[in-house]
Amino acid sequence: MFDFSFTEMLLAGVVALIVLGPERLPKVARFIGEWVGKIQRMAAGVKSELAAQADYAELAKIKQNVEDTAQEIRKDLRDFEQKIQNETKELAEKANVPAWERLPEQKTPADFGVMVDENGQPIYSGSLNDELSDFTPVTGLHVKSLKKQAMLRKRDMRPRFRPQPKLRSRK
Repeated sequence: MFDFSFTEMLLAGVVALIVLGPERLPKVARFIGEWVGKIQRMAAGVKSELAAQADYAELAKIKQNVEDTAQEIRKDLRDFEQKIQNETKELAEKANVPAWERLPEQKTPADFGVMVDENGQPIYSGSLNDELSDFTPVTGLHVKSLKKQAMLRKRDMRPRFRPQPKLRSRK
């Protein structure tokens, strides 16, 4: 708080000894010490009170943030509930429609990129006159599943067991 050097304190002590005298100096020093202690305790109390108020302000901000977040979550839940209710109403309305009207639109081979002629036979890419063409059918309908492909790869990679012949000797 205040900066006193040792020489300044020694000078103040000598002046106090001369002014007060040796019999009253210990009583005055004790009295001043008590008051300095009271002042220090009061300053520490004020510091702790200010720190508590700062913590309370931070807690109030955190509480407000939590309440705002809770309000947003409640609003989102109400919106979600409203959406679910609307969808259930739509499904209930669709339940009254006959099953054949609820079926999805049927797909044709053209939707998958396969062209067929009038007889239902696939049309080949390329022409018979073009000798550089691949002349492969464009079906693409028969494809092995990924699981089956993985099993075949796994089977090809596994080491084959080849027993070594054992040499027997007669004794």
